[in-house]
Amino acid sequence: MSNLYTDNPDLLHHVRAGVRWDRVVPLWEEGFTLPDGPGSTAEARELYEASLEELGAFAGEQMEPRARAIDAHGVRFEGGQVVQAPELLKNIEGLKKLGVMAPNLPRELGGYNFPFTVGAAMMEILSRACTNTLLVHVFYQGPAVMVVRYGTPEQVERWVRPLATGALSGSVAITEPDAGSDVGRVATTAREESDGWRLDGRKQFISNGCGDLCVVVARSEPGSQGLEGLSLFVVPRREGDRDNYVVAKPESKYVIRGSATCELSFDGARGELLGPRGAGFRQVLSFMNEARLAVALQGLGLCEAATRAAKEYAEKRVQMGKPIARHELVADLLLDMEAETAAMRALCYDSAELFDVVEGLSRPKNAAAPGAAKALAAAKRALRERIPLVKWFGAERALWVTRAAVQVHGGYGVVADYDVERHYRNALILPIYEGTSQIQSLMSLKDQVKWLFERPWSWLTGAVAVEAPPNPLGDGLREMAGEYERTLKSVLRQSLGLGGALAAVRDRAPSPEAMSYALLQAERLCAMLSYTRAAESLARHAEASPRHRRLAERFVHRSLPLVRMHGEIARSGDRDTLEAGTA
Repeated sequence: MSNLYTDNPDLLHHVRAGVRWDRVVPLWEEGFTLPDGPGSTAEARELYEASLEELGAFAGEQMEPRARAIDAHGVRFEGGQVVQAPELLKNIEGLKKLGVMAPNLPRELGGYNFPFTVGAAMMEILSRACTNTLLVHVFYQGPAVMVVRYGTPEQVERWVRPLATGALSGSVAITEPDAGSDVGRVATTAREESDGWRLDGRKQFISNGCGDLCVVVARSEPGSQGLEGLSLFVVPRREGDRDNYVVAKPESKYVIRGSATCELSFDGARGELLGPRGAGFRQVLSFMNEARLAVALQGLGLCEAATRAAKEYAEKRVQMGKPIARHELVADLLLDMEAETAAMRALCYDSAELFDVVEGLSRPKNAAAPGAAKALAAAKRALRERIPLVKWFGAERALWVTRAAVQVHGGYGVVADYDVERHYRNALILPIYEGTSQIQSLMSLKDQVKWLFERPWSWLTGAVAVEAPPNPLGDGLREMAGEYERTLKSVLRQSLGLGGALAAVRDRAPSPEAMSYALLQAERLCAMLSYTRAAESLARHAEASPRHRRLAERFVHRSLPLVRMHGEIARSGDRDTLEAGTA
């Protein structure tokens, strides 16, 4: 047993030296004027460190030993009720006693006003210990944040503190059986009656759908279509002595078995409008962005657990007279796993820091400061670019790392007595939920194209800039960015032709009908930019130690050929898929 915070030198580096706390803490503490708050950045950091050490000890001593039993028990349906593993409930009770159910909420609402970056470290620790427990834990703070952000004072008073203390848990219901990733096809309806709102419809694949309340996306405007006419509602599970909505049998899954994924049925369920009527899609976007970073952090915890398990096994397993960790191919695999995990961590914490800057600068007191509006716009732009990238990278590369851990274990890797088969199974969901990897790729392409045509001069000056050190490591990073630039522009020229490109520059946007070839290459472009931003984030820490430099150089040396490969394929002009008539 170990402390899952203090035994992780790379995580310690990011919390103690990597995160630019002087940039974040004064914004969150509003100039250190908040009641019951720290008086300085140094004092705040002491609080963060103490909380992470306490959580790390609990996660290592109690959560991690229970993870296998939670997976084996899964989620059951008995007497019309969802039954979760007793060991999972013990974990949640322990986290409640630690008081870490909603660390990022304001202190006056039951939280600690910790920046999101501290919450990110907590999520990494929890996922490494037991990703099933993490997935239950996040649905205390997650719905509470939405109520704080959009609710009335009465709603905040009624719902937020019980969620923050762990008295209630919740869920967020967006997905429907026939809608999937297409939010514009939401068919659940909400009608306003004399005694309030009533909801009708079905939701599917709802994580922690067995919770005490649900934040629901429903169509509130009759006759509306697409993304218009959607609203958010808080819908309590119980109304008096009866169920307000029905929780159907949880899905039987071979991934995240201990997390209840439910179908919900609303038949005249009473709900409360949350925020402005008709603003549901804009509201849910903020939740989805936070959820996508949370998925990447889930992947990061799995990578850390899998890499450690693979190293430990490889040091003990002797073949042909020496530990397999000393065999060249296995040693190479282990170092790649370590570098990939370090790059993922660097990208995650850079993204979390951007979240903190955006949140901090959005607070009224900070927003009024000179230069705040410009700084906020720049941070929002940088964060918007990175969200699909961190979700893509945190999901796709977690699959590779956990799969590699299974390979290191050989035949034992698929045996339930070894944790790596569970880590690999749990990673399989990451590229699917909270927006598939393909959805992230389309989002990234859409934004890059939009920004390129809004600033036509960037066709010459470059659409993507990287912070690269003036050394060979920086040279590789700049080449990765240049490869992405060349490929993006080539793909757009091949999609639009010269005339279409000139018209798009004039109109500040390309014709959607002409973008088929670019859409075909969207995931290759997303992969290229994801590797580039991950390398940039990792390179920022290269001077911290010889180990950090070695990992940064290895990641760039291994990623640059992959970026070139994706670029060559995308620039090849191969239209076989389009010409086959399948797209």
